[in-house]
Amino acid sequence: MQVNCFKPVIDKNCKVLILGSIPSVISRQVGFYYGNPANRFWKIMSRIFGIDFTVLSPQEKASELLNRHVALSDVFSACEITGSMDSKIKNAEFNDIPSLIAGTDIQTIYITSKTAYNAFIKRFGDYFITANIKVVNLPSPSGANRSKFRTDEELISSWRRLLVIP
Repeated sequence: MQVNCFKPVIDKNCKVLILGSIPSVISRQVGFYYGNPANRFWKIMSRIFGIDFTVLSPQEKASELLNRHVALSDVFSACEITGSMDSKIKNAEFNDIPSLIAGTDIQTIYITSKTAYNAFIKRFGDYFITANIKVVNLPSPSGANRSKFRTDEELISSWRRLLVIP
């Protein structure tokens, strides 16, 4: 099945960019990033920023992220995928991340998927090294990734150590 990414959440005031891979089946049904309740992304954001993102509408989530200078998008603009597992991604097309962040203050890019991180580095690594923009692989917030971070607290603690929002 051909899947496309969502419209990026970004404005010129953003200082960091968080990238996923491609929307999951449930996220596509909900129509916004990290829509699967088993995904811990919005719980993490809630704890980091002290506001309950889990009760907000997609528009409110986007607004609250932008108020905190955080942009949100995906590494892939489109791909073929069955289900939601990144390992099932085929024929991926990349978002033009250099153009996406042009005109912003983004100095760090965080990627929430090992598959997306590896593909991103292979495709854009040299560009971002030259541009002196830091790229960090965050542990996946996916509910399927509970082997290393079994509890939400373990995962949130790991993100707090890695995620720096100026």
